Amino acid sequence: MVNDHAKLKGTIPLDRFSRLVQSLKSNEGNVQVTLGFRKRGKHRTGVVGKAAVSVSLECQACLESLDYPLDIEVRLTLVNSELVLQELSQEEDGLVIEGKRVQLVELIEDGLILGLPMVARHANGECGERYQEVVNLLPQPDADEGARKPFAGLLSSEKKQKIKI
Repeated sequence: MVNDHAKLKGTIPLDRFSRLVQSLKSNEGNVQVTLGFRKRGKHRTGVVGKAAVSVSLECQACLESLDYPLDIEVRLTLVNSELVLQELSQEEDGLVIEGKRVQLVELIEDGLILGLPMVARHANGECGERYQEVVNLLPQPDADEGARKPFAGLLSSEKKQKIKI
C-alpha cells in the first residue's frame, strides 16, 4: 500500500476500539476513516487522513447521555524501531510498527481517545430534567450578599498586624 500511495476509505465498528469504548456510555456506531500512505525515507512511512464518529458519553452534571462528535486528523510517521522514533522532530507524531502490517485501529485509536473531553458535559441549560430538579433544591444565594469571601473571617485584625509578608 505504501509503494502504491494507496488511499483507504471506509468504516470500522466502534466496538473494535477496545480502549476507547471503556470511556463511552455505548459502543454503538461506526468510525468513518480516510487514510493515505506515503514513503518518507528508508525506514519511515507517512499516514495522513481523518477519522470521525459520534460517540455517546455520560454527562457529568446530569448523568444522562450526551452525543459528542469526534473528528480528528491523523498525521503519523510509522517507524520500524524505537531508535528511529527518537530521531523524529518534535512536530512529528510517530508509531513503532513491528513487521510489515499494522492494524488500522492502532493508527487512529489514540487520536480518538485524545479527542474526548476531559469532563463530558451538556452545554448550559441542556441537561435533563433530573439535573434541573436537583439544582432547584439547592439554596440560592441572595442578590444582596455581594461577592462571596469564604476566607474573610480567618484572620482577626490583631493577627493581621503580627504577620509580616
